[in-house]
Amino acid sequence: MSDDDLEMTIGVVNDAITAGDPRSVADLLDPDVVWEHNLGAGTPEEGVYRGRESVIQLLERVVETWEYLRPEPRSIDRLDEGVYLVKGDLHAKHRASDMEIGASYEQQLEFRDHKLVKGWMKVAS
Repeated sequence: MSDDDLEMTIGVVNDAITAGDPRSVADLLDPDVVWEHNLGAGTPEEGVYRGRESVIQLLERVVETWEYLRPEPRSIDRLDEGVYLVKGDLHAKHRASDMEIGASYEQQLEFRDHKLVKGWMKVAS
């Protein structure tokens, strides 16, 4: 995957999250994708998710609790062939509160044949 393809893919996924429609990018996930979500953070959705449908359902649960959720990457570094570290800022507003939240995040994304096969995300508390 070229750097340009990667940036475009990340942009498409982030746009889908911002729009509250993670299912629209299901075809970018490998059928056997493994996603580690906020491990060690103690968040409600913390865990390891296996398979495309499981990851999409996680993302749907995450976006439905927020009035808006907007990830903005600051840097994308290639760690190895097809493996990238993304650092960015997450801007959000929960549906049950007037408070807006800002936090930094990190993701490691591994792609094969233009599909995400493995990844993790951690949001700073």
